[in-house]
Amino acid sequence: MYWTEFKKIATLALTVFLLSSCAENAEKAEEQVKAEAKQETAITKEQQIARLVENELNIPATEEYDIQILYKNIDADTLEDALVLVNRKEAGFQNAKLNDREHFFANTGYTGLFNYVFVWLGNSKSLLKTTPVGSNVNYALRAEFLELTSKAHTDFYVEYRVKNSLYRNYYTVRGKEIFLTLSCPVFDEVGEPNPIVYDIQHRESSVRLSKDIALYRSQFLDYNPAEIEDVNAYEPKGIMSSDDLYVYFIFDDNKKKYVTPMVPTTTEE
Repeated sequence: MYWTEFKKIATLALTVFLLSSCAENAEKAEEQVKAEAKQETAITKEQQIARLVENELNIPATEEYDIQILYKNIDADTLEDALVLVNRKEAGFQNAKLNDREHFFANTGYTGLFNYVFVWLGNSKSLLKTTPVGSNVNYALRAEFLELTSKAHTDFYVEYRVKNSLYRNYYTVRGKEIFLTLSCPVFDEVGEPNPIVYDIQHRESSVRLSKDIALYRSQFLDYNPAEIEDVNAYEPKGIMSSDDLYVYFIFDDNKKKYVTPMVPTTTEE
């Protein structure tokens, strides 16, 4: 009888111990979840976006890179969004060195796929991405927001350098996708006696809700090739426009592209 009572007491004690351990483990797990949630909410919006970029591009902790986060209401809702521009100059030079292509890299004006465009839609846990911008890695992308293809959305363009040229990419966001609507030169052949220069205008249309894009032949102000130290980094003092229309684009909403170069009709002038 004594042995039977002892087994009952031992079993009861073991049960109490196991229940206590389970409760303690559950409490610790709950505390850990709360701590992780608190840490997640404690990081800034910029840190959250930077983490998303680093995960998307597999950027190692040792790499230095440049990130620009430009806040704007980009899509049709009321949440604040962000245009995220990333320049991985260090990775570009390391890639050229590892592949024994440093000389070729220099001859191409340090052109590579190391400038990136992302869009972060308010409170999203991921980034919208598009094709990297092939450009001179020494120069981060420059961006401007504008109302172009729709009054309900904010479009943007980025400018980038390729050797002695400057180009511009226009983008719009629809749903969960970034669309490249147009890519065009701003100027080209810097260092030559007669460089190619355009005045890019966003024209109101009497028949379309979207604006049209017109490129007019232009000239640099006070341009002297002999005074230019680096043709790949030239910053013009200004541009003198003209009435000489080079090309005219209209927006095709179905294709999400600026298409069919054309001369504007007389009703739109």
